[in-house]
Amino acid sequence: MDMKKYIGKRLFWAIISLFGLSLFIFYFGRIIPGDPIEMMVGPRTPDHVIENLRQSLALDRPLYIQYFIWLRNVFQGDLGFSIVTKRSVTTDVKTYLPRTLELITYAAAFQIVGSFLLGIFAGSNINKWQDHVIRIFSYIGVSIPAFVFAIIFQLTFAYQLGWFPVTGALTSGFAHPPEVTGFLGIDALLAGQFKTFINFVHHATLPAIALAIPGTAQVARMIRSGMITIKQKEYISMAKGFGLPERTIRFKYLLRPSIIPGVTVLGMQIAMMLGNAFLVEMVFRWPGFSRHAINAMLHSDLNTIVATVMIIGIMFAIINLVVDTIVAYIDPRIRYGGRS
Repeated sequence: MDMKKYIGKRLFWAIISLFGLSLFIFYFGRIIPGDPIEMMVGPRTPDHVIENLRQSLALDRPLYIQYFIWLRNVFQGDLGFSIVTKRSVTTDVKTYLPRTLELITYAAAFQIVGSFLLGIFAGSNINKWQDHVIRIFSYIGVSIPAFVFAIIFQLTFAYQLGWFPVTGALTSGFAHPPEVTGFLGIDALLAGQFKTFINFVHHATLPAIALAIPGTAQVARMIRSGMITIKQKEYISMAKGFGLPERTIRFKYLLRPSIIPGVTVLGMQIAMMLGNAFLVEMVFRWPGFSRHAINAMLHSDLNTIVATVMIIGIMFAIINLVVDTIVAYIDPRIRYGGRS
């Protein structure tokens, strides 16, 4: 199977998965207790107003018809009305999601670089002091949630040492750049506001590192374990017997198959960041979509909750597709069904 067919097959199953997720979350949203119309307009609204609004939103029609109407509206960019912000959920997504995606991108960069460097360094120094230090870090990293690291970092590096800002995405007094992409850092660079960009990065550093640590620890452990396993293979001993340079053996024959499990887990860890960012954004009062979604959940804002779940699902699907493509490129046997 060539790469195009392999990617097409993975894309097909990703679409099917998202369709199933949309069915589940739509049905779940309709059976939870509470009338969304009454939550939207308030308890003192006349009955005829509630009934007219129910008809206009098609909530008086059968559930399967409601689903297809909702699905049609989603494809048209209409995610419904938020009872918290009193505006379109689509507008809220455009306002808040870029901040979270920026934070996740920053955290993903830390996670990719950190996990590969630590994993390879530990795997190259097995049972030495460097390996022991990295293993201790890995155990701590996978045992402590990201929001706990966020609290520790905030108390230590922000409150006590004053090295980083405590909360927010920009220090007061810094003008927001003209909105072009919706991403604060990118818009600051496009506008030539380099001080604003540096200030934004300064604010994002602590929450991004806190968000990245658990995944970094997990992936580093897997890469180290993979390198230990591959080192015991016969072809590695044969390569050494033929006198191949240690550098060639390490990077061509050892590292490439060792990182495949790590790449797979790394992709899932990055996808999970949107969910893990909920409490981290609350700690640092980061003006992102995850923090907004928590507020929506506390107020039973159904349309925002459905949009949040679908966005997380889409992010998982995209990253899973990218990871599958990378892994299939690294090891062609995968796209050929494991045949050697």
